[in-house]
Amino acid sequence: QTFLGGNECIWADSAYGFRPWCVMPFKQPSAGGLTCDQKTFNYHLSKVRIHSEHGYGSLKGCFQSLRELQIQIQTQRDLEEANMWMQCCLILHNMIIEIEEK
Repeated sequence: QTFLGGNECIWADSAYGFRPWCVMPFKQPSAGGLTCDQKTFNYHLSKVRIHSEHGYGSLKGCFQSLRELQIQIQTQRDLEEANMWMQCCLILHNMIIEIEEK
Protein backbone atom coordinates (compact mmCIF):
# COMPACT_ATOMS: atom_id res chain seq x y z
CA GLN A 1 0.00 0.00 0.00
CA THR A 2 1.30 3.43 -0.87
CA PHE A 3 0.43 6.89 0.41
CA LEU A 4 2.07 8.68 -2.51
CA GLY A 5 0.70 9.35 -5.96
CA GLY A 6 2.44 8.16 -9.10
CA ASN A 7 4.50 11.34 -9.54
CA GLU A 8 5.17 11.94 -5.84
CA CYS A 9 8.30 11.16 -3.88
CA ILE A 10 9.97 11.86 -0.56
CA TRP A 11 13.26 13.75 -0.35
CA ALA A 12 15.47 12.06 2.20
CA ASP A 13 19.03 11.47 3.22
CA SER A 14 21.04 8.35 2.46
CA ALA A 15 19.98 6.68 5.72
CA TYR A 16 16.73 5.60 4.06
CA GLY A 17 18.39 3.34 1.54
CA PHE A 18 17.12 2.87 -1.98
CA ARG A 19 13.36 3.00 -2.42
CA PRO A 20 11.54 3.78 -5.69
CA TRP A 21 9.63 6.62 -3.96
CA CYS A 22 12.66 8.13 -2.21
CA VAL A 23 15.00 10.76 -3.69
CA MET A 24 18.40 10.63 -2.00
CA PRO A 25 21.75 12.30 -2.60
CA PHE A 26 24.38 10.55 -4.64
CA LYS A 27 26.95 8.69 -2.55
CA GLN A 28 30.67 9.09 -3.08
CA PRO A 29 31.82 6.04 -5.08
CA SER A 30 34.68 4.02 -3.63
CA ALA A 31 36.80 4.75 -6.69
CA GLY A 32 36.75 8.28 -8.05
CA GLY A 33 34.43 11.11 -7.19
CA LEU A 34 31.02 12.48 -7.98
CA THR A 35 30.40 14.22 -11.28
CA CYS A 36 29.73 17.94 -11.34
CA ASP A 37 26.03 17.25 -12.03
CA GLN A 38 25.83 14.85 -9.08
CA LYS A 39 27.46 17.41 -6.77
CA THR A 40 25.03 20.08 -7.97
CA PHE A 41 22.08 17.74 -7.41
CA ASN A 42 23.28 16.89 -3.89
CA TYR A 43 23.73 20.58 -3.10
CA HIS A 44 20.19 21.52 -4.16
CA LEU A 45 18.65 18.48 -2.48
CA SER A 46 20.45 19.36 0.73
CA LYS A 47 19.13 22.94 0.64
CA VAL A 48 15.54 21.70 0.29
CA ARG A 49 15.94 19.18 3.11
CA ILE A 50 17.54 21.74 5.43
CA HIS A 51 14.72 24.26 4.91
CA SER A 52 12.17 21.52 5.55
CA GLU A 53 13.95 20.35 8.71
CA HIS A 54 14.23 23.93 10.01
CA GLY A 55 10.50 24.39 9.44
CA TYR A 56 9.66 21.26 11.43
CA GLY A 57 12.13 22.24 14.13
CA SER A 58 10.50 25.66 14.43
CA LEU A 59 7.05 24.10 14.76
CA LYS A 60 8.29 21.62 17.35
CA GLY A 61 9.72 24.54 19.31
CA CYS A 62 6.29 26.19 19.39
CA PHE A 63 4.14 23.13 19.96
CA GLN A 64 5.10 20.63 22.65
CA SER A 65 2.59 18.14 21.26
CA LEU A 66 4.68 17.74 18.10
CA ARG A 67 7.79 16.84 20.10
CA GLU A 68 5.90 13.96 21.66
CA LEU A 69 4.01 12.97 18.51
CA GLN A 70 5.07 9.41 17.75
CA ILE A 71 2.57 7.98 15.32
CA GLN A 72 3.30 4.79 13.47
CA ILE A 73 1.76 5.46 10.07
CA GLN A 74 0.55 2.11 8.88
CA THR A 75 -2.92 2.89 7.55
CA GLN A 76 -4.58 5.65 5.58
CA ARG A 77 -6.33 6.75 8.78
CA ASP A 78 -2.99 7.04 10.62
CA LEU A 79 -1.69 9.24 7.81
CA GLU A 80 -4.81 11.41 7.86
CA GLU A 81 -4.57 11.89 11.64
CA ALA A 82 -0.89 12.86 11.48
CA ASN A 83 -1.58 15.27 8.61
CA MET A 84 -4.54 16.80 10.44
CA TRP A 85 -2.43 17.33 13.57
CA MET A 86 0.31 19.03 11.54
CA GLN A 87 -2.25 21.17 9.71
CA CYS A 88 -3.76 22.31 13.02
CA CYS A 89 -0.33 23.32 14.30
CA LEU A 90 0.46 25.15 11.06
CA ILE A 91 -2.84 27.05 11.19
CA LEU A 92 -2.24 28.05 14.81
CA HIS A 93 1.34 29.04 13.99
CA ASN A 94 0.18 31.29 11.14
CA MET A 95 -2.57 32.79 13.31
CA ILE A 96 -0.02 33.62 16.03
CA ILE A 97 2.25 35.31 13.49
CA GLU A 98 -0.67 37.32 12.14
CA ILE A 99 -1.80 38.41 15.63
CA GLU A 100 1.74 39.36 16.68
CA GLU A 101 2.13 41.53 13.57
CA LYS A 102 -0.87 43.71 14.55
